[in-house]
Amino acid sequence: MTRSDVFMKILAEIVTEHKAEVKELLDTFQETMPGIDRLDRDLAPEEADQLFADLQKNKDNIRIWLLQGRNKFIAQAKKSRKSA
Repeated sequence: MTRSDVFMKILAEIVTEHKAEVKELLDTFQETMPGIDRLDRDLAPEEADQLFADLQKNKDNIRIWLLQGRNKFIAQAKKSRKSA
């Protein structure tokens, strides 16, 4: 197992363990975006498959969003170290 494998494994666990936090973030997003389709709406299997396929097409944009979050985290950590 490589270091990369270890990091990927922990990221997968974080996402799984913090589903409630992710749900809270989605709820907040939904509240601030009037008119957005309800995120808690049940989908027919075909509709869920289509949504998943559409999101897969946007994986690069989702990855960029995550990287931007990472960059903000790193910037905050650097500021905290300088202040300490």
